[in-house]
Amino acid sequence: MLNEIIAVLAKTTNQDPANFSGDTVIKDIPGFDSLQYVMMISDIQESHNIEIPLDKAIEAETIGQLAEFAVKK
Repeated sequence: MLNEIIAVLAKTTNQDPANFSGDTVIKDIPGFDSLQYVMMISDIQESHNIEIPLDKAIEAETIGQLAEFAVKK
């Protein structure tokens, strides 16, 4: 699920997916704000049939942690 999350994040931020890894700290992504984060979570859930509980999404500090919280529907 990490690759799916990175793909959506890259699309959301208009960046190369190679710029991201599981260790990337979400709050340190240049120009990435809380509204984009919510939009990204929604896009991941809809386009990849993945569920990420909101409380867990808020807890996630890195992309890798976010992927750990993701559950395939």
